[in-house]
Amino acid sequence: MTDDRKRTAVSVRDLHKNFESGYSETRLFNGLSFDINEGDFVAITGSSGTGKTTLMNLIAGLDKPTKGTIRVLGKELSLLNDRELTALRAESIGILFQTFGLLTDLNVKENIKVTQMITGKNNSDRERYSDELLEFFGLNNKADFNPSSLSVGEAKKVGIARALSTGPQVLLLDEPTGNLDPQSVNVLLPILRGLRHIYGKTIIMTTNTPRAAKIANREIHIEKPKIIPIM
Repeated sequence: MTDDRKRTAVSVRDLHKNFESGYSETRLFNGLSFDINEGDFVAITGSSGTGKTTLMNLIAGLDKPTKGTIRVLGKELSLLNDRELTALRAESIGILFQTFGLLTDLNVKENIKVTQMITGKNNSDRERYSDELLEFFGLNNKADFNPSSLSVGEAKKVGIARALSTGPQVLLLDEPTGNLDPQSVNVLLPILRGLRHIYGKTIIMTTNTPRAAKIANREIHIEKPKIIPIM
Protein backbone atom coordinates (compact mmCIF):
# COMPACT_ATOMS: atom_id res chain seq x y z
CA MET A 1 0.00 0.00 0.00
CA THR A 2 1.11 3.56 -0.69
CA ASP A 3 1.01 6.28 1.94
CA ASP A 4 -1.12 9.14 0.57
CA ARG A 5 -0.67 11.33 3.62
CA LYS A 6 0.85 14.70 2.79
CA ARG A 7 4.01 15.80 4.53
CA THR A 8 4.16 19.05 6.49
CA ALA A 9 5.85 21.80 4.50
CA VAL A 10 5.70 24.58 7.13
CA SER A 11 5.16 24.18 10.86
CA VAL A 12 4.80 27.17 13.21
CA ARG A 13 4.66 26.68 16.97
CA ASP A 14 3.95 29.23 19.74
CA LEU A 15 5.07 32.17 17.58
CA HIS A 16 5.69 35.59 19.12
CA LYS A 17 7.30 38.68 17.59
CA ASN A 18 7.66 41.80 19.73
CA PHE A 19 8.70 45.33 18.76
CA GLU A 20 9.46 48.23 21.10
CA SER A 21 8.60 51.75 19.96
CA GLY A 22 8.80 54.72 22.28
CA TYR A 23 6.85 53.94 25.44
CA SER A 24 5.04 50.85 24.16
CA GLU A 25 5.71 47.32 22.98
CA THR A 26 3.79 45.76 20.10
CA ARG A 27 3.29 42.01 20.47
CA LEU A 28 2.46 40.17 17.26
CA PHE A 29 0.99 36.66 16.92
CA ASN A 30 0.75 35.91 20.68
CA GLY A 31 1.42 32.19 20.43
CA LEU A 32 0.29 31.52 16.84
CA SER A 33 0.60 27.85 15.80
CA PHE A 34 -0.31 26.12 12.54
CA ASP A 35 0.83 23.48 10.04
CA ILE A 36 0.75 23.76 6.25
CA ASN A 37 0.96 20.57 4.21
CA GLU A 38 2.76 20.11 0.92
CA GLY A 39 0.54 21.25 -1.94
CA ASP A 40 -1.69 23.46 0.22
CA PHE A 41 -2.71 26.94 -0.91
CA VAL A 42 -3.09 29.04 2.25
CA ALA A 43 -4.28 32.64 2.49
CA ILE A 44 -2.94 34.67 5.43
CA THR A 45 -5.49 37.36 6.25
CA GLY A 46 -5.85 40.09 8.84
CA SER A 47 -6.21 43.84 9.01
CA SER A 48 -3.32 46.20 8.30
CA GLY A 49 -0.67 46.10 11.04
CA THR A 50 -1.37 42.54 12.19
CA GLY A 51 2.03 41.33 10.93
CA LYS A 52 1.23 39.46 7.70
CA THR A 53 4.42 40.60 5.97
CA THR A 54 6.42 40.00 9.15
CA LEU A 55 5.10 36.42 9.20
CA MET A 56 6.26 35.90 5.60
CA ASN A 57 9.72 37.21 6.47
CA LEU A 58 9.89 34.85 9.45
CA ILE A 59 8.92 31.83 7.32
CA ALA A 60 11.54 32.85 4.76
CA GLY A 61 14.21 33.07 7.47
CA LEU A 62 14.72 36.78 6.80
CA ASP A 63 13.77 37.66 10.38
CA LYS A 64 13.85 35.86 13.72
CA PRO A 65 10.95 35.39 16.16
CA THR A 66 11.04 36.65 19.72
CA LYS A 67 9.75 33.25 20.80
CA GLY A 68 8.60 30.05 19.12
CA THR A 69 9.82 27.79 16.34
CA ILE A 70 9.37 27.62 12.58
CA ARG A 71 10.18 24.52 10.54
CA VAL A 72 10.30 24.69 6.75
CA LEU A 73 10.59 21.44 4.82
CA GLY A 74 11.69 19.68 7.98
CA LYS A 75 14.38 22.23 8.93
CA GLU A 76 14.08 24.30 12.08
CA LEU A 77 15.12 27.79 11.00
CA SER A 78 16.62 28.78 14.36
CA LEU A 79 19.19 26.00 13.99
CA LEU A 80 20.45 27.18 10.59
CA ASN A 81 23.28 29.65 10.10
CA ASP A 82 23.14 32.48 7.55
CA ARG A 83 24.74 30.39 4.81
CA GLU A 84 22.29 27.54 5.36
CA LEU A 85 19.31 29.92 5.39
CA THR A 86 20.48 31.49 2.13
CA ALA A 87 20.82 28.04 0.57
CA LEU A 88 17.33 27.05 1.74
CA ARG A 89 15.82 30.16 0.16
CA ALA A 90 17.78 29.71 -3.07
CA GLU A 91 16.87 26.05 -3.49
CA SER A 92 13.44 25.63 -1.91
CA ILE A 93 11.60 28.93 -1.27
CA GLY A 94 10.33 31.35 -3.92
CA ILE A 95 9.38 34.83 -2.69
CA LEU A 96 7.30 37.64 -4.18
CA PHE A 97 7.88 40.82 -2.17
CA GLN A 98 5.40 43.70 -2.26
CA THR A 99 8.06 45.84 -3.95
CA PHE A 100 8.62 43.21 -6.72
CA GLY A 101 12.37 43.96 -6.83
CA LEU A 102 12.57 43.79 -10.64
CA LEU A 103 15.88 44.91 -12.14
CA THR A 104 15.44 47.74 -14.65
CA ASP A 105 18.80 47.07 -16.33
CA LEU A 106 17.43 43.66 -17.44
CA ASN A 107 14.48 42.88 -19.68
CA VAL A 108 11.49 40.78 -18.57
CA LYS A 109 12.94 37.42 -19.62
CA GLU A 110 16.32 38.21 -18.06
CA ASN A 111 14.58 39.15 -14.80
CA ILE A 112 12.96 35.72 -14.73
CA LYS A 113 16.26 33.97 -15.50
CA VAL A 114 18.47 35.87 -13.07
CA THR A 115 17.71 33.75 -9.99
CA GLN A 116 18.28 30.59 -12.04
CA MET A 117 21.79 31.81 -12.80
CA ILE A 118 22.49 32.29 -9.09
CA THR A 119 21.42 28.71 -8.30
CA GLY A 120 23.50 27.27 -11.14
CA LYS A 121 20.91 25.90 -13.58
CA ASN A 122 22.51 25.34 -16.98
CA ASN A 123 21.71 27.70 -19.82
CA SER A 124 19.46 25.34 -21.81
CA ASP A 125 17.34 24.64 -18.70
CA ARG A 126 17.06 28.38 -18.02
CA GLU A 127 15.89 29.07 -21.55
CA ARG A 128 13.33 26.28 -21.60
CA TYR A 129 11.80 27.02 -18.21
CA SER A 130 11.84 30.80 -18.72
CA ASP A 131 9.94 30.35 -22.00
CA GLU A 132 7.46 28.06 -20.24
CA LEU A 133 6.85 30.64 -17.51
CA LEU A 134 6.47 33.47 -20.03
CA GLU A 135 3.77 31.45 -21.78
CA PHE A 136 1.99 30.46 -18.55
CA PHE A 137 1.81 34.08 -17.38
CA GLY A 138 0.84 35.42 -20.82
CA LEU A 139 4.03 37.47 -21.11
CA ASN A 140 5.43 36.12 -24.39
CA ASN A 141 5.01 39.46 -26.12
CA LYS A 142 6.71 41.27 -23.20
CA ALA A 143 9.90 39.16 -23.01
CA ASP A 144 12.14 41.92 -24.38
CA PHE A 145 10.43 44.79 -22.57
CA ASN A 146 12.01 46.75 -19.75
CA PRO A 147 10.17 46.23 -16.43
CA SER A 148 9.69 50.00 -16.12
CA SER A 149 7.31 49.89 -19.11
CA LEU A 150 5.01 47.28 -17.56
CA SER A 151 1.71 47.83 -15.79
CA VAL A 152 1.52 46.96 -12.09
CA GLY A 153 -0.33 43.74 -12.94
CA GLU A 154 2.27 42.71 -15.50
CA ALA A 155 5.10 43.49 -13.09
CA LYS A 156 3.46 41.27 -10.46
CA LYS A 157 3.30 38.44 -13.00
CA VAL A 158 7.02 38.83 -13.72
CA GLY A 159 7.77 38.84 -10.00
CA ILE A 160 5.80 35.63 -9.45
CA ALA A 161 7.42 34.01 -12.50
CA ARG A 162 10.85 34.87 -11.12
CA ALA A 163 9.91 33.41 -7.73
CA LEU A 164 8.94 30.20 -9.56
CA SER A 165 11.99 30.10 -11.82
CA THR A 166 14.23 28.01 -9.54
CA GLY A 167 11.57 25.36 -8.99
CA PRO A 168 10.96 26.04 -5.28
CA GLN A 169 8.82 23.73 -3.17
CA VAL A 170 7.30 26.60 -1.16
CA LEU A 171 6.08 29.83 -2.75
CA LEU A 172 5.56 32.93 -0.55
CA LEU A 173 3.41 35.64 -2.15
CA ASP A 174 3.10 38.90 -0.22
CA GLU A 175 -0.05 40.76 -1.35
CA PRO A 176 0.03 39.61 -5.00
CA THR A 177 -3.27 41.41 -5.70
CA GLY A 178 -2.38 44.58 -3.78
CA ASN A 179 -2.72 47.89 -5.68
CA LEU A 180 -4.37 46.19 -8.65
CA ASP A 181 -7.51 47.41 -10.40
CA PRO A 182 -10.46 44.97 -10.53
CA GLN A 183 -9.73 43.95 -14.13
CA SER A 184 -6.10 43.07 -13.28
CA VAL A 185 -7.29 41.09 -10.25
CA ASN A 186 -9.65 39.15 -12.55
CA VAL A 187 -6.67 38.25 -14.76
CA LEU A 188 -4.35 37.29 -11.90
CA LEU A 189 -6.65 35.12 -9.78
CA PRO A 190 -6.90 32.19 -12.24
CA ILE A 191 -3.12 32.29 -12.62
CA LEU A 192 -2.65 32.08 -8.85
CA ARG A 193 -5.05 29.15 -8.69
CA GLY A 194 -3.13 27.45 -11.50
CA LEU A 195 0.15 27.67 -9.59
CA ARG A 196 -1.14 25.05 -7.20
CA HIS A 197 -2.90 22.77 -9.66
CA ILE A 198 -0.41 22.94 -12.55
CA TYR A 199 2.90 23.37 -10.73
CA GLY A 200 1.96 21.59 -7.49
CA LYS A 201 3.52 24.21 -5.24
CA THR A 202 2.86 24.84 -1.57
CA ILE A 203 1.62 28.44 -1.65
CA ILE A 204 1.36 30.86 1.26
CA MET A 205 -0.23 34.17 0.25
CA THR A 206 -0.95 37.26 2.32
CA THR A 207 -3.94 39.23 1.12
CA ASN A 208 -6.42 41.93 2.04
CA THR A 209 -8.58 41.00 -0.96
CA PRO A 210 -11.51 38.74 0.03
CA ARG A 211 -11.82 37.41 -3.54
CA ALA A 212 -8.17 36.37 -3.49
CA ALA A 213 -8.55 34.61 -0.14
CA LYS A 214 -11.43 32.55 -1.54
CA ILE A 215 -9.22 30.85 -4.17
CA ALA A 216 -7.05 29.35 -1.41
CA ASN A 217 -8.08 26.02 0.05
CA ARG A 218 -7.48 27.31 3.57
CA GLU A 219 -7.33 30.62 5.46
CA ILE A 220 -5.28 31.57 8.51
CA HIS A 221 -6.52 34.80 10.09
CA ILE A 222 -4.12 36.86 12.20
CA GLU A 223 -5.62 38.76 15.11
CA LYS A 224 -4.75 42.34 16.01
CA PRO A 225 -1.52 42.76 18.00
CA LYS A 226 -1.38 43.60 21.67
CA ILE A 227 0.14 46.99 22.51
CA ILE A 228 1.61 47.06 26.01
CA PRO A 229 2.79 50.31 27.71
CA ILE A 230 6.41 50.26 28.85
CA MET A 231 6.76 51.78 32.31
